[in-house]
Amino acid sequence: MQELLELQRDKSFRLKLIMVCLAVALSVASIYTVVSYRLAADLVQSTELESLQGQAMLIHGELLIDENATQEEHLKKLVKLVYFDSHLTDSELYIKISGPNLNWSMDHNISLNIKDQLLSELPILNTSPTNMETPNGQTQIDGRLFLWQIVKDNNYQVVIIKTSANIENTLEFVMKRLIITSIIVFWLATWFAITLSSWMNKRVQDKNDSLAHLATHDALTGLPNRLFLSNLLQPIIIDYSDPKHKKYEEFYKKSPKQGCLFVIDLDKFKEVNDTFGHAAGDALLIKVAKKLNEILDDTQTIVRFGGDKFIIWAPNLNIEQAKNLIQQLIIACNEPVMINKLAISTGASIGFAHYPSQATEPDALILCADTAMDEAKQNRSGWSMFSERNIQSGRQRLKLRADLDNAFSNQQIKLHYQPKVSLKDGHIIGVEALARWHHPTDGLLYPIHFIELIEQSGRVQEFGRYVIATAIQQLDVWHKQGLYTPIAVNLSPYNLLDPCLLDFTLSLLKQHNIEENKLEIELIESETSINIDAISKSLNDFKEAGIKLAIDDFGTGMSSLSYISNLNVNHIKIDRTFIDGIDQDDRKQAVVLAVIILAKSFKSNVIAEGIENKFQADKLIEMGCHYGQGYYFAKPMTADKIQTILKANTALPI
Repeated sequence: MQELLELQRDKSFRLKLIMVCLAVALSVASIYTVVSYRLAADLVQSTELESLQGQAMLIHGELLIDENATQEEHLKKLVKLVYFDSHLTDSELYIKISGPNLNWSMDHNISLNIKDQLLSELPILNTSPTNMETPNGQTQIDGRLFLWQIVKDNNYQVVIIKTSANIENTLEFVMKRLIITSIIVFWLATWFAITLSSWMNKRVQDKNDSLAHLATHDALTGLPNRLFLSNLLQPIIIDYSDPKHKKYEEFYKKSPKQGCLFVIDLDKFKEVNDTFGHAAGDALLIKVAKKLNEILDDTQTIVRFGGDKFIIWAPNLNIEQAKNLIQQLIIACNEPVMINKLAISTGASIGFAHYPSQATEPDALILCADTAMDEAKQNRSGWSMFSERNIQSGRQRLKLRADLDNAFSNQQIKLHYQPKVSLKDGHIIGVEALARWHHPTDGLLYPIHFIELIEQSGRVQEFGRYVIATAIQQLDVWHKQGLYTPIAVNLSPYNLLDPCLLDFTLSLLKQHNIEENKLEIELIESETSINIDAISKSLNDFKEAGIKLAIDDFGTGMSSLSYISNLNVNHIKIDRTFIDGIDQDDRKQAVVLAVIILAKSFKSNVIAEGIENKFQADKLIEMGCHYGQGYYFAKPMTADKIQTILKANTALPI
């Protein structure tokens, strides 16, 4: 960028050299004078329009790749960097940027009447683009020449209008000197002018190429960006059978007849950002991008599509070859990366689609691969290939995501309650609140269908507060009826990153006059252990406030011992996978017995999940486990149904 500014400062000097050469040449013959005159005008106009287009592409590219680019201060800094320097103090300049939730403009030494007249002569502003458009041109008003450039797509539109004193000065300078030289000087001057113009044009072209590189590449990783990908795929993935594309027949013979497009999304990138900061997240992206790029050959292109998402286009790759490549990509993403002297492994979910069997348009191909990636992330399968089933799943997810607002505002998400009982006598010692979405058209939906959508929508902290508030309201209802059964709620680690969550909870408990120990928080080990250092302080604050803590699904994570030693919890819940078949499986009995002994050493109670028959319950009692829950005792039920059981003080199973 600094080199570009220096080149603009030297523009006057370079133009004067060209004028002298052309003036000497044009003085020899009137015919050649006219030709040279037009050559000079076209050269300067073309150069300035190309430069203006590069500047507009830079601003437009910044809007696409930088989530902060739509902020007014950022836009002002960007425009100042590109345009405002000593060489532009007297220029007339108008910039207007519009897009989603963005309508920003800037005037510099340009009158309102001229601006309105110029904008009225740009009819393309009133049309919607079918793809990216970059028209430009010039308009003369009141004897002054204005250059204009538009860059627009479905997201943003950038309009730049500026005066061009260089063209007028150039032509005036030429006309005064085109009548005083001889035929010999004419040819010498012409030769010199052509040589010099070629050299300068190369320098300008080099700078334009640099601007184009900035517009089509990611500033952080140096990888191509989505604009580059669009430009790459558009001429390759095209229906050449269409008559309008017949002129590209020769290009079609060289283009790939098949290929695969991969969408890669890092699984735990948000946790890295939240735990170690954005600088560590940026360092992680740079290192992952480098590892992925090293796997690819020269024909394959990796693009940073935004955030923690990458796209790879691999031409001439069939489906079997794509599966082999995907294994290498998964291994690379699973390899630990050293950040701040810590080994961090995020893992990735990868989806891919095949061209042309699954899609023949660039946007459709990306959508297919992205849909497959969503399925891989949801199923935690590592990777997935696009299929028609993905389309139905993707449409359903989009529909549910759109319905989230109504789910919150209309309180469609309700809590069902499953009893936790004493295994010896079946009496209820507490209940676990489980979220259920009572969807108006899709019926009763379980958390597997909507929890991830809530996390991806950025409303996970709102949902955590919603669940806590609903549980406390239910405690209030039961207390007024003489029922003092504790309620346990499930929270995500993301909820504990809410700095005001504890104050919110304690305020509600005080408002309803509920004792803190009547509320319990359950955390899933496999999720929480990733952020154990970040959330341990928050958990301790809850514990010190009197709210009970429990580890849910214990044994399913990969760091159980370090996990339990760091969290001072009241209850440890053994995952159902160890209870199923425990009466016949010696290995499961050994695991459960080890957990019971471990929990006792930490003075924590053990609750077994997923008990489905009396044999399992008896075996657990024999092993020293005193509490449990599962379908053998009762399934999750509405507040009214569990309330009836609580009032009757009935031992379970009924």
